[in-house]
Amino acid sequence: MPLLPEQCPRFMTFLKLGISKRRTARMVGVTLRTVQKVKRRYEETGNHLRRLGNGRPSFFRPEGTTLVTVPTVRRRLSEANLKPRRAASGPKLEREH
Repeated sequence: MPLLPEQCPRFMTFLKLGISKRRTARMVGVTLRTVQKVKRRYEETGNHLRRLGNGRPSFFRPEGTTLVTVPTVRRRLSEANLKPRRAASGPKLEREH
């Protein structure tokens, strides 16, 4: 379960009241490690918010381009009650055919 932003100030309140990290973790329903990380972050930065730049970097895609996958195309065709067809290959048919 991800850590909610409202939980971090609760950690610090409990810790300032003298409640142990272990008991704080049990009361809030998170692991001891989570409480330790939040406390250390608060001591280093002065707030409980996550540091910018943490986590996986976003995928860069040049502006104006989109990524359309095969499953997306199939799903959208299915939603429109259409069947996927391959483009015709071979000689171009004329009116007299």
